[in-house]
Parts: sequence; C-alpha cells; structure tokens
Amino acid sequence: MSILQSTKFEQVQHIFRELVGRETAVTVQAPGRVNLLGAHLDYNEGWVLPGAIEPSVWLAAAPTTDNRVTVRALNLGETAAFQLPHLELFASSVGGSWINYPMGVAWALQKAGYELVGMDVVLVSDLPQAAGLSSSAAVEMAFLLAWETLCGFALDPLSRAHIGQKTENEYVGVGSGMMDQFACVAGRANHLIYLDCRTFSHELLPLPPDSAVVLVDSGVRRRLTNSQYNDRPAECREATAVLQQHQPHIKTLRDVSQDELELLGHHLSQTMRKRATHVVGECARANEGAAALRRGDVTTFGRLMRQSHISSRDNYENSTPELDLLAATAWAVPGCYGARFAGGGFGGFMQILVEETAVPQLIESINRAFEREYGRTPPSLVTKLTDGAKTTTN
Repeated sequence: MSILQSTKFEQVQHIFRELVGRETAVTVQAPGRVNLLGAHLDYNEGWVLPGAIEPSVWLAAAPTTDNRVTVRALNLGETAAFQLPHLELFASSVGGSWINYPMGVAWALQKAGYELVGMDVVLVSDLPQAAGLSSSAAVEMAFLLAWETLCGFALDPLSRAHIGQKTENEYVGVGSGMMDQFACVAGRANHLIYLDCRTFSHELLPLPPDSAVVLVDSGVRRRLTNSQYNDRPAECREATAVLQQHQPHIKTLRDVSQDELELLGHHLSQTMRKRATHVVGECARANEGAAALRRGDVTTFGRLMRQSHISSRDNYENSTPELDLLAATAWAVPGCYGARFAGGGFGGFMQILVEETAVPQLIESINRAFEREYGRTPPSLVTKLTDGAKTTTN
C-alpha cells in the first residue's frame, strides 16, 4: 500500500471516529475506472479494455446491533438511512439517487442468500460523480466489500461484478453491463484488463510505464437513468432481433461480422444500422487494440481510441460538442497517443492516453482551446492505472 493510500485510510477512519464516536471495523478503498476501448460493448457481450484509476471512493464502517444502515456522504453533505428488510419493495422504481446504490447492493446480496448486518458508514470520495468514471460502481463495490468483511463471506471478483450489475439493472434501473465493477475490483497497476463480456475470461495487458491518463472534465453532467443511455441497449436488442431472423447464430451484436452487417443492414432502420455499425466496428477495434498492446504498439492503440470516439459521435450519437472539442484538441498534441470520452457518454470526462512528458503541453492546449470556445478552463487531473479495491480491518 502506498503512503498516500495509507494516509487516506487513516483520514477516513479519523473522520468516522469524530462523527460516529467509535472505532471503525472495516475501511475500504474502491477506485474509479477508465475504459480506453470497447465503448458500450459490455451489454452487447463484446470485448472491453478498462483499468482502475487512482481517484477513489473511501468507506469506513462499523456494524450495528439492528438492521439499520446509516450512511454519511461527506462530499454531498447528506446523511441517509435504510432498513435491510423489505428492500425489494423499492426495486426498479428508485432511480439514480446515491443512496439507492448501497440499497441495491444489499438487496442483491440478500437475494443471493447472504445475511447482512446493519452498519454505520462514512463515505468520502475524490472521484467525480456523473462524469463517466464509474463512481456508482465504486460505491457499490465499497459497500459489498464492507459487508463481506463484517459478515464473514468472500466473493471472487467476477461474482462481485455480477452483484453490481444486478444492482444497476434490476434495482436502480440502468441497463449497463458488469465492466465497471469488474475493473474496480480486478484492476492492476499500469495494466488494462482485456475482458470478454460473454465468457468473462480476461487478460492483463501493460501500458508503457512512461504513459499517463489525463482526465478532463467537459462540465456536462448527466444521470444515466434520465439520459438516452437506456435507449442504446434497447436499440441494440432491437437490431439483434431483426438480424437474428436472417442469421439465427446471432445472439447479440457481438456475433455480427462486418460482412453480415453489409449484407443484411438494409433490413435495419437508419438508427438501428448506425448503432450496429458502432458495435460491430468497436468489437473489431477492441480486439485489434488488445493485439497492439501485446506487441507494445501503443501508437496503434491510440489510433483506435480516436476511431472509437468518432464512431461514438457519428454512429452511437452519445458525444457532445464539448467532448468533441476536447478530443480534437488532444489528438493534435505531440505525445498524445489517443483520446475518447469516458463512460456512457452524453457528457462527463475526456480520457486521454499520453506520454508523461507531454502532459503540460496537452493541458495548456486544452485550456486555451476550451476557454476560447466556452469562456472557461476545464478541470483536469493526471492519473495512473492502479490496483483494484482494497480493504483494511481494525
């Protein structure tokens, strides 16, 4: 554990003692994630290339003698509570309020047969919310790991990710895959995870040690439960159903080859064909990107990131003018390997893979271009890929 991580653990433990008046029993760090290739492929059972990042959610907790879970979310200045029994009454109707993510994890764990205890919780985060960096998945995994420790059971990373996906899909109402949660718990420093979202096999692929990930905030916020995000999985399912009528082997758009799309695309509406074009092309880009990293070719990987952003903009239609400006500016900076927006799109952060030595020039160019267009300087942070979630006990 790094000195910085150790200090963060001690800080959140101290805050817990001050607010709750007793010692913590468990402290968890759950990182956010980037997904450098494989946009919107997780729920299409495609291939993705995420990695855990340094900004994280920090949770300190101690068990209670009843079924009440009380959460003090310091960044929001809010306290919320819920009772462990009868959480199923709220499933699929709660929406995206922050407290519904731990409620959903509790619900999913209880549905899976695990007995949980009430907790007093203090939650602190240096991970921006609604920014495409998977703050919700980090919260889910932090609570899950806390309950694992306090209740005496242990899940493997894949099972944890499935609990998180069940939380999102069936409790909160977001039609996402399990990539975010898996990256949160299975990340490795300086590596991307090449994950097959159908078979769940994965491979760790290194990035150059002298590279960095720069995250730039577009300033556009979205809530996935209220955005067009949920339209995209529905459109992909609709396109799949049409293509299945002609090629029964097709289970998701992952199974469609470029030749099949060209042959059968006239059966699709214009919107469905655009969505399918992105998914089919993105599957190819993710696999080509993994092959490039295996041979140490980060230049090709960066080119594929650029193609991914353009396809998302034109075919998946989930970019914004702010994100497009950030991408185009980054691509023009020497030392930038590639850039594409983070997460589900419709706002949030731009993620840029860059040589460390080029970071100052990159940020200067972005600040100048963004201020000229929008009259403000976008916040940015520089991070490395890091290990997945960690737990300490007292």
